[in-house]
Amino acid sequence: IFNKLAVVNLPLPLTIVAIQMAFTVGSIMCNVSLLSYGSGDDIRRWACTVPVLFVGMLASSMLAMQFSTLGTIVVCRNVAPIATMLIESVFRIPFVISTHTVLALITIVAGVVLYEANDLEFSVGGLTAIVINMVFAVLERIMQRHLMANNPVDLSKPMMMLLNNGVGMVPTLLLAVIWGEHVRWRKAFAEVTTRGVVYLVISCLNGLAISYAGIRLQHIVAATTFMVITNVNKFAVIFFGIIAFNESAELFSILGCALAILGGVYYAEARKRAEEDRLAGPTAVSTAHYAKVLGGTA
Repeated sequence: IFNKLAVVNLPLPLTIVAIQMAFTVGSIMCNVSLLSYGSGDDIRRWACTVPVLFVGMLASSMLAMQFSTLGTIVVCRNVAPIATMLIESVFRIPFVISTHTVLALITIVAGVVLYEANDLEFSVGGLTAIVINMVFAVLERIMQRHLMANNPVDLSKPMMMLLNNGVGMVPTLLLAVIWGEHVRWRKAFAEVTTRGVVYLVISCLNGLAISYAGIRLQHIVAATTFMVITNVNKFAVIFFGIIAFNESAELFSILGCALAILGGVYYAEARKRAEEDRLAGPTAVSTAHYAKVLGGTA
């Protein structure tokens, strides 16, 4: 919500991302005792991969905020589990599919289609940014989990945050210049209101909190489940968009929104049960049909 408010009041999405990164770096450097690492190779492995995907995820998210409604962003992101499963299969990450997970994904897609069909502010550019954002988000989560669980690096959580934001600031500023935002810096900052500054500061605080919480969560859940968790609690965001930004409140739009988000809840539960059946052994096979991914196990 505050990212959207910040972009509305200061229409420099990539510059806002760079400011948020600088804020996070400054906050972490206030307590350097929290920074620890095992070896230079651990730093190199993380710094050469995750920050690039992190920048792509944040930059495309802020561009989507500028060109799309909050409702469109929230609803469309619910198809992220499908993208996650496809990318997991490419990287030979094992996953299971049951009848219920398929039905849940169909419910999500139906909700998204229904919502978009009644979206009065549909934007091809905004939808493109959302799709790109989903791809970067999935890749970033998978890479983080790989470096934290499958082939772990010895880095403290604050060190991971420092690398994500410190290394990421350079390409983010470069993207801002390529996008032409530097030409508008003086005018935009001169015209920003006190309210706009407040929204920007709050978005920076939120970014710091989300950055830490996101890294912590990677230790607990798989990438697909993470994507669902970030999407199933968005009803308040959509209602805020309707109230604050006069976004679509048509009956079919609300129905599509409900289908997409409830489909996400259904998917999370179906995925959990499918995993439990898989771990239960051969006796569970009769209750779920498993997809054997290249390199995975049934």
